[in-house]
Amino acid sequence: MRAGSGVISEKGYRNASIQDIIERAGVARGTFYHYFESKKDIFLELIERYFSDFAEILEENHQRLLAALDHADELPGAWRENVLAILTFHSDNPELTALVYREAMGLDENFSNKVQELSRLARRRMVEEFQMVADRGLMVPCDVEIVTTIVNGAMINIIMEYILQDRECDLGYLADALVKNQLRALTPLRSAADSKK
Repeated sequence: MRAGSGVISEKGYRNASIQDIIERAGVARGTFYHYFESKKDIFLELIERYFSDFAEILEENHQRLLAALDHADELPGAWRENVLAILTFHSDNPELTALVYREAMGLDENFSNKVQELSRLARRRMVEEFQMVADRGLMVPCDVEIVTTIVNGAMINIIMEYILQDRECDLGYLADALVKNQLRALTPLRSAADSKK
């Protein structure tokens, strides 16, 4: 799996071959076919792994947000930690991230459909979380579906522009910048007295 991830993220799905993967892994062709029927099978398994691992991060984030909802002043910090956890996950898994963002989304329907199916699960959770925040009056009245799209888009662009471009970047700085701008747009206006606190 690690060899397949490395080869496909470097060469692209179309240019990578099973021979490249088995050479990288140092195994015989028969060993590859013991686990996978084709290059497509290993690619789908890698996509599944990305989303499975990412789902764990999202669940931890969800629990952090639930805990913060009881104390409104802790919400910005929880939001920032959630954003940082997502950025860190992608930074720690650059090959899987490249497979999903660069390869799977642009390939045939089987791959794109799989990514969309798995992305919908993550999106539903985010919509649910924004709705909980809105229901408590901690967010300006808005269409949470559109907000989710905007927030996801910002996160994806940061991943594409900074993490996948292998730029020298401070993940904490990126998380702070993203959350600061989102909070400015989404949190209810406070009185002058509140903002001085």
